[in-house]
Amino acid sequence: MLFDENKKLLEALFFVKGEEGISIEYISIFLEVDYNIAENLLDTFKENYNKLDNSLIIKKFGNIYKMLVKADIYNTIKTVLSSKKLSKLSKASLETLAIIAYNQPISKIEIDKIRGVNSDSIVNSLLEKELIVSNKVLDKIGKPKLYETTDYFLDVFGLESLEHLPNVEDKSVESLNEFLNK
Repeated sequence: MLFDENKKLLEALFFVKGEEGISIEYISIFLEVDYNIAENLLDTFKENYNKLDNSLIIKKFGNIYKMLVKADIYNTIKTVLSSKKLSKLSKASLETLAIIAYNQPISKIEIDKIRGVNSDSIVNSLLEKELIVSNKVLDKIGKPKLYETTDYFLDVFGLESLEHLPNVEDKSVESLNEFLNK
């Protein structure tokens, strides 16, 4: 079975790739298997690995799988750990990030229109922090860039996919603020 043949290899790859994690595409190319087979292999590995009684867990963030310290262990040692988490984002940055997350892909003109102010510096800051990306353009005059969130955004906010964003209509402002300030 493909899984049994590659268990140790996958565990070693998670260790070597570290915080970067492993994408489905990477495993597909590395093992020379179809994308769906690679995804099934990673899902099976994640399920089996997470059943073990150890300090690590595999989590999926978009198309990226990462090996992380379990929450209870992390909370015990987090004062000692130096975390890669972002410094606190300003309210304007969080507002802009939320607009992009809930309306992606979205142009800067649309972001500015929703916010009512110019968002150039905030968008540039979010790009630098790799929370958003601009890989597409709108097929209109001037070809404005379209912005979307990244897998790193999912990682920072602990989401498996965008479907796990809080439902704005069902959530209070306080619970959304709590989510954004994790």
